[in-house]
Amino acid sequence: MMTSVVRLAAMLLAASIAMSGATAQEFPNRPIRFVLPYAAGGTGDIIVRLLSPKLSQLWGHQLIVDNRPGAGGVVGTEFAARSAPDGYTLYLATDGPLTVAASLHKNLSYHWKRDFMPLTMLAVSYQVMLVKASDPARDLAEFIAHARQKPGQMNYASIGIGSAPHLAAEMVKAAANIDLVHVPYRGSSAQAMTAMIAGDINMLMNGTASSIPHIKSGALRGLAVTGPHRVADLPDVPTFAEAGLPVIEVVLWFAAMVPVGTPQPIAAKLRADLVQAVSDPEFRRALEARSLEVKTMTPEELGAFMARDDEKFRVLIQKLGLKVE
Repeated sequence: MMTSVVRLAAMLLAASIAMSGATAQEFPNRPIRFVLPYAAGGTGDIIVRLLSPKLSQLWGHQLIVDNRPGAGGVVGTEFAARSAPDGYTLYLATDGPLTVAASLHKNLSYHWKRDFMPLTMLAVSYQVMLVKASDPARDLAEFIAHARQKPGQMNYASIGIGSAPHLAAEMVKAAANIDLVHVPYRGSSAQAMTAMIAGDINMLMNGTASSIPHIKSGALRGLAVTGPHRVADLPDVPTFAEAGLPVIEVVLWFAAMVPVGTPQPIAAKLRADLVQAVSDPEFRRALEARSLEVKTMTPEELGAFMARDDEKFRVLIQKLGLKVE
């Protein structure tokens, strides 16, 4: 009887594997939804909409861009985490609602490691430290010297508590041993940028894509970028390492994930198709024009990257005593 049981189990396993393969071969047979936890018009939205026609052509079915903003990305992320794990829901992952939220929010209904399967990184970008063009600080060292002379008298802006600009600025404060007052603005960086240009703010950490026009217009000055190398469109702006603060490296990243439980053959196909789409020269040029870099990773590499991101922000958030109920 034991032999019969083992034989039956083997047959069932073989049948299951065969069915999974057939499912992957037939996939997709209807439109796929790409959930974005942010409003239309942002960087992530631009990336997915540029991908949409390429993926739709690969699949023979439409890629639907599904914007679900709210609560700093938590609303859309909760929706994606609860979606059926059948391959027909992709999720655009960023640090805010995942590796930051894991430590910032007291009660979350999801966790990035438990509820999502990583597929691949799609693109990365960086932040730039900005001051007004008329600011007397010509470089990072001069800004730090001025701030040390006026502890608690200078300020910096962000787009909200726990946002990437907020946490990056706190890293700068800690590394440079300076005391700046945080002035959070809700919503997009446009409000903070306007305040800077008006002279109400002394410093702002902001994404390079939306900062470059203001730097090139002469309204703002870039002092350093958070990446491991200089940004192509800002060749005169050094990295923090070059400017003397080697610990400041903050990557703005955009990755693709699916709900946990998605069949492995389908997840593998989705990843292969995504990598093919982002490797297209036309797509790469479109991202480079927006100061974004195409970057892919294996699921294992992406998982390890997110674990490092999680740890980095956990330590910082605990140090700052930040918490969202």
